[in-house]
Amino acid sequence: MSSRAPSSVVVYIDGASRGNPGPSGIGIAVFPYDDQTKSIAEISRYIGITTNNVAEYEALIHALKWLITSNVKYATIKLDSELVYKQLSGKYKVRSPHMAIQIERVERMKVKIEACSFILIPRTENKIANRLAQKAAKKVKINKQSFTQEKLIK
Repeated sequence: MSSRAPSSVVVYIDGASRGNPGPSGIGIAVFPYDDQTKSIAEISRYIGITTNNVAEYEALIHALKWLITSNVKYATIKLDSELVYKQLSGKYKVRSPHMAIQIERVERMKVKIEACSFILIPRTENKIANRLAQKAAKKVKINKQSFTQEKLIK
């Protein structure tokens, strides 16, 4: 992994939730814009019990934080969440107040990067970020309780 980020990068992001809500994680993979064969940063982080949609936004927010602290000027962020992509582009309305807060956070951070664009990609093209998010979501064990129904007495 490089200690200094290039000025232009491609970032793959994903959020995962085991249950909805459930234990959730984020995955982020950063590549130089001109060479997407070897990542320069990978983030896999457990974020607590939440929904998949919140996890998707948290992945984006953590990616933006990384870009800002790494002084990246140009970023193309690739994601497979149609909801996040279409809410950010204004094609979907934001109905829930907690999701509106997430979008506000994204907008405040995005302006700190000279040029930042989003591309909606198929899930099959987002395998690295998905693997990182799934790995993080599995860091907490879920206690599965079994339920047995008693037989009715006639």
